[in-house]
Amino acid sequence: MKNLYIAIDTGKHTTKAIAKINNEIVKIKFRTKVKKVNNLGVDITPGSFLVNFLGETFLIGDMLSESACNFDITKCNEEHIISIYTAICRIMDKLKIDSEIPNIYLVVNTPINIYKNKELKDEYKYFIESPNKILTLLVNSKSYSFKIASVTLCPEAVGPIYINSRIYKENKVCVIDIGSLNSTFCTYNNLVPQLDSMVVANAGINILRAKISEKLTSDYGIMINDDDIEQILKDGYLKISGQIISKSKQEIESMLMKHVITILNYGKSRGISYNNTDIIFTGGGSILLKKYILLQCPNALIAEDAQFSNCLSYLKILEIKNGKK
Repeated sequence: MKNLYIAIDTGKHTTKAIAKINNEIVKIKFRTKVKKVNNLGVDITPGSFLVNFLGETFLIGDMLSESACNFDITKCNEEHIISIYTAICRIMDKLKIDSEIPNIYLVVNTPINIYKNKELKDEYKYFIESPNKILTLLVNSKSYSFKIASVTLCPEAVGPIYINSRIYKENKVCVIDIGSLNSTFCTYNNLVPQLDSMVVANAGINILRAKISEKLTSDYGIMINDDDIEQILKDGYLKISGQIISKSKQEIESMLMKHVITILNYGKSRGISYNNTDIIFTGGGSILLKKYILLQCPNALIAEDAQFSNCLSYLKILEIKNGKK
């Protein structure tokens, strides 16, 4: 069997995965929106996948409403395991692996609260693993088979620490990972994560979405659903019946700034010091909030590839663990 090393960051908003072949990084991503379906007859559009696994059928990706996102704090659920397995299939498809069954050496993101608790960590690892079992999925009518040889769990809020280890090996670095559900903090001294600094704030982008939705609903007397707020965040303003509400732009910007301040203050309240420290923001939320982060922390670094920076470090850890580097 061919050995394939894959790093997956399955977030509540987006699932990201990477693999390295001949020193070239292969990346895929798709929305972590999952719904069980029966007898679906519509054509599957790009960015969506119809997945059959163990006799059940799931629709994944862009075709689903934002309400299909699962924001339960646990990752031991159907949505995440299907997303992880689908990500493996998407990597296999990109690498044109269809004539053999690869051994998958997998590294997966783990929320800090799970990573710090041995019992929860073991439960999550067991949930993903299928020892000595060939897994077969049908994705958009194409069959994929693979075997998971091992699963490594890595904490969130790693960012570019290990892909740029030469830069950070003698530094104190605070990584703030802004995700959909939470914002996660971890401080590294000479590349070593500091246990007491591993904290999680209930301040992800989904919390921000809810606050903006409530504010605009109250101010303008209209109902705003999950799909509306996703578009509002992209546009930066509210539009009612085709008319841009100019006042809403300032209101939204104010709430984005307050959210950044809330995240930074939470870190301070948990004893995290930003003094004599390199501050790195990562995660998809840092892209959305970049302007406001830099207004509050002008010298902070927004990870160059913020959505994939965790994955890149995870893959580096996996390679070292398996003697590839």
